Amino acid sequence: MDNITGLQATLEQVYNQMLPLCSSLIGTAQGIAGFAALWYIASRVWRQIAAAEPIDFYPLLRPFALGIAIMLFPTVFAAMNGVLKPVISNTYNMVSDSNAAIATLLQAKANAEKQTNSYQMFDGANGEGERATWYKYTHPDDPTDSNEGMIGSVGNDVKFAMAKASYNFRNSIKE
Repeated sequence: MDNITGLQATLEQVYNQMLPLCSSLIGTAQGIAGFAALWYIASRVWRQIAAAEPIDFYPLLRPFALGIAIMLFPTVFAAMNGVLKPVISNTYNMVSDSNAAIATLLQAKANAEKQTNSYQMFDGANGEGERATWYKYTHPDDPTDSNEGMIGSVGNDVKFAMAKASYNFRNSIKE
């Protein structure tokens, strides 16, 4: 979550630094856009005058409004930021509240995971796993490994190591 808040602060800092640096570019763009809007309006009016038609002002309102918005770009941009700033802060509050809920759920999941048989067998209290517990669950007919034998013991050690590696791999992917 800290990365997102850091990103938001970085973007705000970039905005605050770049707006004054771009003032000459904004001025040039305002001049070009203002000229283009004026040229469009003039050509439309000229066409209607040349055709001896009455001038229809309603279709000219949109380019006129765009021209005014372009000419007042920093003011329009500041108004948009003023309106959107409360949305940003309320969204941040929602994210922090949901992150607290997610942290609580993840802690509950971790506690529940520690109660499972797989965790008891392959991780256990010491982190090494318990072969005896594994043997009890995988060989219910001989839970005390009394009939295991030498070769069976080595085979079961390998099976336990493979099952533990599989559990650790799946658990690391889950995490």
